[in-house]
Amino acid sequence: MNARRAFCALLCLGALTLAGCDSGQGVGAAAGPPLIRVINLIPDAPSITVTLDNNSSPLVAGLPFENFSQYQQTDQAIHVFTVSVPGGQSNIVTSTNPIVLGVNYTFIVYGTVQAAKSQLIVDSVVLFPGNGTFDLRAFNVANGTPAVDIYLTAPGADISQTAPVIQNAAYATLGPFGTVNMTGPFELRITPANTKDVVFDALDVSIPDAGLAEIIVYSTGSSRLVRAAVLNNDTSGTGQVYDSLIAEFKFLNASSVGSPLNVFVDGVLTLANVPYAGVSSYQVTGAGTRNITVQSTATPGANLLTIVTSFEAASDSSVVASGPAGDLRGLVLSDDNSPPAPGRARIRFVNASPDLAAMDVYVNFVRQFGNVASNTASPYTELVADATGMTTYEFDFNVAGTATPVLQIPGVQISTAKTYSVYVVGALGALQGVVVADD
Repeated sequence: MNARRAFCALLCLGALTLAGCDSGQGVGAAAGPPLIRVINLIPDAPSITVTLDNNSSPLVAGLPFENFSQYQQTDQAIHVFTVSVPGGQSNIVTSTNPIVLGVNYTFIVYGTVQAAKSQLIVDSVVLFPGNGTFDLRAFNVANGTPAVDIYLTAPGADISQTAPVIQNAAYATLGPFGTVNMTGPFELRITPANTKDVVFDALDVSIPDAGLAEIIVYSTGSSRLVRAAVLNNDTSGTGQVYDSLIAEFKFLNASSVGSPLNVFVDGVLTLANVPYAGVSSYQVTGAGTRNITVQSTATPGANLLTIVTSFEAASDSSVVASGPAGDLRGLVLSDDNSPPAPGRARIRFVNASPDLAAMDVYVNFVRQFGNVASNTASPYTELVADATGMTTYEFDFNVAGTATPVLQIPGVQISTAKTYSVYVVGALGALQGVVVADD
């Protein structure tokens, strides 16, 4: 359907909407101008500006990530929406959308700066939920999550025996409204479709009784965990972005402790028997401040290392333990598992050797990073890669500022759309490279 036909169809929708009365529960305002709100779900955009038809006065200016505007008044027309970010040389989104009289809209901007997308959804619908119920729909724009199930329950309820209130919300597909016969406050949990693997968990979620709402599911820098916003379809355009109760981390044993390591989170054994140069998969843990302790399997009960760190909600982290048994040290890294640019892979280099004071990093014999100090990581960079995983690189490491090589890692195959960490571990003279696909 072209824009003009869509415009005519929406004119008809507007006429039907105007025939209803305004209950404040999502029904269009009588004979009012169109209203649009904007939500910024681009994690690597500090803010966005949305402009209609290249007007000098933007619809929304400087809207931060995970923020949404109040409804803004506009006029009935086929509008060209453009989205820009601070310092950008061009618009990251340009889309044409018909806007009709008496209808409210939400303009959702999501993805990444390099691959930004948008969706305009109609908020004004002729629905009248009864008391003790509300109508709910979902829009899933979480990267790498083809579909999700959404659970709203009493706090602490077991979802293993509970059906989702929204099932199989497909990526970038606006689902229909469905009636939920409950009153809150709720615990909101989200899982990949047809699983009970919780990737979002929030308490005290409020949806107005006899109201209408939409849950927007999106991602930040995690490979699996998602975030959620609940937007109410009311006359004021209220809503809330909810922090998840969970985060996840993985662990690398780069120590010279002779036996494998056990890892405890807040006193609970979480990872067992991690060998030297071994890397765990991501483990779900509570967001916020956590106490991580490390013990040798040979001396259970004796903490060799204690790390107190704070995990951001819905984030991925890597925890590294290195050094000898009597002088273990910890490193906590924030992982960025958001999609790299098309045709590229994201990679960073970590100096986890206690004996290598600083290193220079060469990629295919060209210096990429200089002076990466012990117990630190380089920034991420992106390398050309293809989808077959057959793009091959050599990584070389020198003593910083010299031509003295200390480690070569030839023939490393990387694949597009993936994120990698390359760790240099061990004592000087016996260094080892550990290449980890983080996503």
